[in-house]
Amino acid sequence: MKSIVFTPAGTRQWLKLAAQVRRRIDDRLMEFATSGKGDVKRLKGRQGSRLRVGDWRVIFYEEGASIVVVAVGHRREIYDLGNVMNVRFQKTARGEVAILPRKEYEALVTKAAEADEDAGAARLVARARGEIAAGAPLLPKHVVDRLVKGENPVRVLREWRGVTQLYLSFKTSLSQGYISDVETGRRKGTAAALRLIADTLKVPLDLLVPA
Repeated sequence: MKSIVFTPAGTRQWLKLAAQVRRRIDDRLMEFATSGKGDVKRLKGRQGSRLRVGDWRVIFYEEGASIVVVAVGHRREIYDLGNVMNVRFQKTARGEVAILPRKEYEALVTKAAEADEDAGAARLVARARGEIAAGAPLLPKHVVDRLVKGENPVRVLREWRGVTQLYLSFKTSLSQGYISDVETGRRKGTAAALRLIADTLKVPLDLLVPA
């Protein structure tokens, strides 16, 4: 079985999914990680793939024994598609004007949509690889699953990094009691304090804000 890791962007999108949608996608993602089976379209000549679950997409690439999830969302929203062809059919005195018969046009639109998805997926993968090369973290799925369950993100990410509250206190100059209060929810934590914690744990600041 391949391990599953998420980029910060993929993590944020995963956390925003409706629970029912996330369960559906999770089932298909785990099936692919376990067996290599699923409705997966691999990009031709470029690194990256997309897992299709109805109208939902998981954009990922494989690195050794890991599946790196870079984006998750509805196919109409997940991509930066750039310019999209917009054609109208209009009736004139000579009849309805169209470049192609409607059936052929609709077939062409379907092919164009596939090409747009391929291009969009390739851009997302390239962007994620660049961010990872620049130091962006990859979060294991079991860590993301804890965030999905609503566990405090400071505690989850601190434990993932393998550091104690005492160490975090020393590195941030925040009191251990303050960090404990943030982790238990007694305090929300100021933006400045969370920035210190994020920098120490080397994670994006927005991942420390409970959903």
